[in-house]
Formats: sequence, C-alpha cells, structure tokens
Amino acid sequence: MYEKKKLIINADDWGLSPLFNKGILDLMKKGIVASTTVMVGREYIEPEKINGLFHISVGLHLELPRNASQKDIELQIEKFADKFGKAPTHLDGHQHCHILPENIENVAEVAKKYSLPVRSRFEGDRKFFSEKKIKTTDLYLGWHPEYFGKFFEELRNVKERVTEIVCHPGYFDRNCSYPYNRQREQELEILSSDAFNEVISDLQLINYKSL
Repeated sequence: MYEKKKLIINADDWGLSPLFNKGILDLMKKGIVASTTVMVGREYIEPEKINGLFHISVGLHLELPRNASQKDIELQIEKFADKFGKAPTHLDGHQHCHILPENIENVAEVAKKYSLPVRSRFEGDRKFFSEKKIKTTDLYLGWHPEYFGKFFEELRNVKERVTEIVCHPGYFDRNCSYPYNRQREQELEILSSDAFNEVISDLQLINYKSL
C-alpha cells in the first residue's frame, strides 16, 4: 500500500516579536503550520495565543552558549513548563546552537531524560540522536525566500519518510532590531500561496506529537 511521505512545517522564533507571532498564528489557522518553537527568554511568548491549539506541537527553541550545561538546558525546559503549564513537545536551537559539538551531548542527555524529540540538521546529527534512541526527522529542509524555486524542487523530490521544513514567517516589525525581519513577510506570502499548497499536496502534514 502506498504510504504518503510526512511533512512537519515548524515555525521558529515564537516569542521574538508580537508581529512574528501573528504571522505564525495566521499560518496555523490556515492549516499550514502545525508546529512552532518558543524562545522562552524573550518578551513576547504569549502562551495564551497557542495553548488552546491542540493540533499544534509547541516545542522549545533553545538559546544556548557554547559549552552549555545540562542545567542550562533544563532551566529553559522548566521555564517553558511554568509559562505553558506543560512540557515542550520537542527541542531545537536558535541558529542550531543545540547541535554544536560543545552542546550536542548535553542536549541529548536532557532530551532522553524528558523523552523529547530533537531537530537534526545534518546526517551526522541524525545518526547521533538515532543511536541514542532519540526521535528525530529523516530530513531537514531550510530555505530562504530568495531561493524558493530550488526549495520547491527539493520538496517535490522528497524521498524520506518524515521531512521537517524550518520557517521564520511573520509581519515586519519596525520595533524589532533582529536582522531577519522584512524577509519574514516574504516567507509568509510564499507559505500561504497556492503554488506552495500544490507542491505539498502529496505530503501528509503532521507535527512533532505524531513523530
């Protein structure tokens, strides 16, 4: 029997800006984004906006220095639980800090302790987490709105069982100094487009709770 390939569309950076949050939420309401990850140390985490969305997986977007301790990681999980009233569904890291060679071992130990899936970016990360019996996806697809044609082509040719698309949608926030800002509206437009919906029409949309 033919089994559809599965796709997780995860929006990073929830909490960085209320306008970024709004863009993510709009895509959730359209049924496009079913997963997000929260920066718990930021000002705009707004748990009330997503806590009632039971079809959404809400994970933790770790912000870690190099050589972060297990306690550093656990403190962010505890803060997440305090704000959201539950544990995160999965872990990833801002600018991939969770898979830095200095951090990946401690992230894995904490993930095992809390039974949390972890984002893998490269084949080496995937192998590392899989060998430790930590759930992860089979393929990671990052992209930039300037190269969405190549991104669409990669999606059409997906062979892996479960793929994660990482996105950063939002509305432009003139009060936010983060450099990746106006591009978020481009991502929002592309992900909302009929062309994108056509590309993913043969894929089954899931979230990290289904992994």
